[in-house]
Amino acid sequence: MEEGGITPSLGKIKNVISAVSIPVHVMLRPHSNSYHYTVEDFSVMLDDLRVIQLFGARGVVLGGLTKENFIDNILLQDLLPHCEGLNVTFHRAFDEVEDQIEALHQLKKYPQIKQVLTSGGPGTALDNLIQIEALLYETSHERMHILATSGIDPTNVAQLLEIGVTNIHVGSGVRFGKSFHQPINIEMIRKIKQLMESYLT
Repeated sequence: MEEGGITPSLGKIKNVISAVSIPVHVMLRPHSNSYHYTVEDFSVMLDDLRVIQLFGARGVVLGGLTKENFIDNILLQDLLPHCEGLNVTFHRAFDEVEDQIEALHQLKKYPQIKQVLTSGGPGTALDNLIQIEALLYETSHERMHILATSGIDPTNVAQLLEIGVTNIHVGSGVRFGKSFHQPINIEMIRKIKQLMESYLT
């Protein structure tokens, strides 16, 4: 978790999917060295993807960049055709591109990609409200959604909802001590859910 998430073990994937009734989206990321992947990395990702589908995941979270930190279109063109039946989210590799608006235009070319997980750049989502608002504008009439993330908890989520965010990703902000080493605080999840319902209904 401290590395931003990598592909879980096969046992973990299977056990989580069988334990919950909500849709499960699995991270497809073979390592945390970078977001640039070799031919060997691609082979591993493809094998992991097949298992993720086999176990019945609803979606997959993936992404890739070139060595120059542009969207890796070759990777996406090769990988996305194998994601049939899965909801695809492009992960926070997006936060390392220099021009997020241009990167977003490139991602729009892929109908499989339904969400972009982003904090709007370096830092937390709350640090980048103006950029997130710009990304929301670019996707306002699209089938693609901005999934805002990083640093979000019940005390600040309203700031994101006020600028039009409708999809929230939470992590350490809803855990005791705001640490990935601590359990999830269910009351924080409930508070965020209530706030979202009040803004979106």
